[in-house]
Amino acid sequence: MATDSKDKGELTLASLLHPLDLFWTKASYRKVADEFHPFHQHSVNVALHVLTTGLGVWGAVRLAMLTQLGTSAVLAYGILIALTTPIVTALCHTVFLYGCWQTPTVAVTFLDSYTLTPLYVGVAAVVLGYGLQDLAHYLCVEKTYMGSYINAKPWMLLIHSVWLMPLVIDGVLVRNLFLDCIPSRNRNVVVDVASRQAVEDLRTWINATIPSTPETTHVWPHAQPATDGPVTQLEQDAAILAGFRRVFSATHYDIRPVVPMNEIYVTAVGAKRAINSDAVFYTPHTDGPYWWLPGASLYRVLVGVTPNQMVRTHFNLQHESQDQVLDMYNVVGFDYNRELHWIDHVPNAVNSERRSLVKLHFIVYPKGWHRYGALCAKANTTYNTWARGNFLQTLRPSTVYDYAVAWWIWLTTWSNALWEEHVGWSNLMYIATSYAVSAAIPGFGSYPFLILTSFRHYLVYMTTFAFRQPMVAHGFLMRDAKLYKTISMMHLARALVPYVDFPRDAPGLAMACVGFAVTLAATARLGMVRTYFGTELGFVKPCWIEGFPYGTIPHPMIVGQIFAFAVLLVTLWERLAAEHVALLVAHMSCYAAHMLQEMLTSSY
Repeated sequence: MATDSKDKGELTLASLLHPLDLFWTKASYRKVADEFHPFHQHSVNVALHVLTTGLGVWGAVRLAMLTQLGTSAVLAYGILIALTTPIVTALCHTVFLYGCWQTPTVAVTFLDSYTLTPLYVGVAAVVLGYGLQDLAHYLCVEKTYMGSYINAKPWMLLIHSVWLMPLVIDGVLVRNLFLDCIPSRNRNVVVDVASRQAVEDLRTWINATIPSTPETTHVWPHAQPATDGPVTQLEQDAAILAGFRRVFSATHYDIRPVVPMNEIYVTAVGAKRAINSDAVFYTPHTDGPYWWLPGASLYRVLVGVTPNQMVRTHFNLQHESQDQVLDMYNVVGFDYNRELHWIDHVPNAVNSERRSLVKLHFIVYPKGWHRYGALCAKANTTYNTWARGNFLQTLRPSTVYDYAVAWWIWLTTWSNALWEEHVGWSNLMYIATSYAVSAAIPGFGSYPFLILTSFRHYLVYMTTFAFRQPMVAHGFLMRDAKLYKTISMMHLARALVPYVDFPRDAPGLAMACVGFAVTLAATARLGMVRTYFGTELGFVKPCWIEGFPYGTIPHPMIVGQIFAFAVLLVTLWERLAAEHVALLVAHMSCYAAHMLQEMLTSSY
């Protein structure tokens, strides 16, 4: 039996506590890690474990420091981890442990009359950290590692507890410190349908049943047997579901069809009427208002039912190469509440029959959160029913009210699209949250808000350059980078303008403008797509760029910025406050780090 266990790599108490080993070995740690990580596949679970385990370890360290042998115990624990874990994990753990050591425990008073001594604060941290770990597993619908061994090998609890923080750190390192979550990804689903016969049956029914009209026709597909069966097949189509899984992993998300929203759409014949709700299709728009639902996405999935070469679907915040001419059997799915899109006509293309689609809908929500998913689906269904009623009412406006509603639909659609394309509701939430956090932290003034909004564009640059797959949503990248760069420059202007003494500083300001001009010249020479990594991301072909400043100044876009900031620093040096010196140096350092990243990792 012992030989079989060894051959299988099974952990036993004897294998972990071999008398010849001064400490547990790295091989033993790897065995524990191999058992631990399958119970922590969910990235949110790992992120929550950083907080919960960190809290528990901090509490344990502070409790140890209250004893006479506390320092020795913490040192011994740190040495044990350093000797038995991978080098990077050991370094990260040592930094974390030093932070726990240097963060003192203080008495906590609450409700004006109850005080927790440092002893009870430490105990509370350990208990809370342990309890919240189980809550994290529950929320992420993952079983606990402890549950896999506690009955058969209860002694593993000690080993699990000792190595828990390094194991969590490993989980973060494997996920690239979650930095690859920062770039906006292209989440559109583009496939060819597997249920081709269902498409052909629907095409036959549409051409035989739906009369030609000057407005679009919308049909509830489950109201008649001829369309109920084919649409049901499409709702369960293997290719569509596989396309979703390429974007949303089964570890993190569940996907369910939202049947009440599904419809058959048949386009109008003749010229598009200018003042009715059909005009919305030709205007950049999102279909729903629920961009703010955390972790959930309602997807509209268009299935081409008839041949189409004329009508093209554009996605404003994707690269133009992602535009789709949805032909028969083609499928494109996009976020109903977040993805800007519109249609136009391919020049000189003509369709032989009316463009017809099936509009399917799917709710994507956190794995296991079925009630939340149902709630999100219900909210979108209710809105869609209300919006469809207004839409159909204004297809043929005849009264002042009808025209007013039609114009209102168009105006709100246009203004929302303008906001989303240039600012974005998610960015508004980030900025507002940053401001609220800054206001809530006493003693730091506006510095948290300044930091959170001054340097985000560098994070966008560097993480996008480093993590290019899955495919980046190029329009989102450009929007976010330009927005946060603008906010950053506004912060700089607000900080530096009061120090400017004009005309004394005119030569220095002129030199700084030369640096900014070099950056603008480089941008103009590259074009916006290449400026924002269009070549590296595969959206445009590599080509040799000639002409000033290229061929004259190395990395002119970044060098121009660093030069401008350096000139401002030298010009205003004697008058600048220390925090403003730090702000300029931080900007220069971020640009230098990104330039080094490009030099070391670029393929071109």
